[in-house]
Amino acid sequence: MTEKMELRWLEERALRDVIPQPFSGLLNLALMVVLSTILYHIFFSPAGYLRLYTPNLGVAIVITILMVIHWGVDCFDFWPFNRRFLKETNVLVKGVVLLLFYVGIALLAMFVLYNEIIGRLGPIFFSGPALLAGGGLGQYAQTARENASYAQIMMNTCIIFFTILWLTGFGYAPWGKSDKLVRAFSVWIMGMFLAIIAFALLFYPHIAYQFYPPQIFMAVSPWWSGWAMTISSFFHFGWMVPALVLLYWTSMFWEGRPFSLIENRFWRGVATTVVVVIGGIIVMLLSNSIMDWYFDTEAFEGGNTVEQPAWRWNHVAEMFMYMATAGAILFYYFDNWPKGLSLLVRAIVRTVIAVVGGLIMAWLYYALGPTFLGNVPGMAMEGDTSLCWTVMLLSLVIAHGVFFDGFPFKKKA
Repeated sequence: MTEKMELRWLEERALRDVIPQPFSGLLNLALMVVLSTILYHIFFSPAGYLRLYTPNLGVAIVITILMVIHWGVDCFDFWPFNRRFLKETNVLVKGVVLLLFYVGIALLAMFVLYNEIIGRLGPIFFSGPALLAGGGLGQYAQTARENASYAQIMMNTCIIFFTILWLTGFGYAPWGKSDKLVRAFSVWIMGMFLAIIAFALLFYPHIAYQFYPPQIFMAVSPWWSGWAMTISSFFHFGWMVPALVLLYWTSMFWEGRPFSLIENRFWRGVATTVVVVIGGIIVMLLSNSIMDWYFDTEAFEGGNTVEQPAWRWNHVAEMFMYMATAGAILFYYFDNWPKGLSLLVRAIVRTVIAVVGGLIMAWLYYALGPTFLGNVPGMAMEGDTSLCWTVMLLSLVIAHGVFFDGFPFKKKA
């Protein structure tokens, strides 16, 4: 959530707890956990109805939805919905309309824009149906779907990261004095422009090597393989997700600090970019060292499962999405506790809660997932990922807090 969004959310909704904290927050959290479990069994579970968890297809769907929610809330400020609709409409009607609107756009982006337009007229690796229709060695339904979904996951992650990075660092500069839609579309386009460049440099070389024979005239050999010990672009996913979480926490927990201390917008944006990118890399490497200790082995090229560098980098991203979800729960359901203390103390306490809460969520997921979700038999399961359920829960918490105003355990003051 950006600083602008946080101020608007606090001022316009002015919510109060129906029952005292922490019971109000706990009830809303329980409601979302139950709802997310039901939705998972309907849409994603391999034993459910639609079975969209393959796993990349399921992850691509929930990340695309999260991306569109960020567009609608952070970038476009709920446009095309006006303030009268947001303030006066029944909370349930408003929430359902907003959620269906953004989910609908996400599905159009994924199954029409990527699958039927970009993948058929441009880069074919974005479309499972186009890959399957093109034939070639190794292209059958599951492989084509998983490869295309992977490309979409990485592209959309880049878009989310650079959109939130621009809004956090630069705000709407240099379009701050322009019309609302001009500002919104300018930042939206800038986020995608930067994401395309990052995708071409950080992810595309790996994607080109997913196909046989390697596309040596379409992409360079992954230039990071020497020190990452893998050609997998999970290496970049592993620092970009923690960097994105640092951006979340800058506005939610640290109230814009330390970047808000820089008055010049340009230099604030530059400082934000440099610090969060370096911070994401440091966090990724530190997390890998912790995994060396936890698994009592170092990762090495050719290792299996927990010893595999690509698995390690991806798992860093997964752990930080748990922490992002725990942070969103603290912000939306527990009124961004604590209040009334110094900013430094507030920031430290909130960050510790998010980190510890995320680790507890991860432990519970891997301990109880096989029973309640039926898809994760263990932390070291190859080819599996916890991101589908985690990102879905994060999206639901944001949607519940922003679209539904925390109903039914919160009401407008």
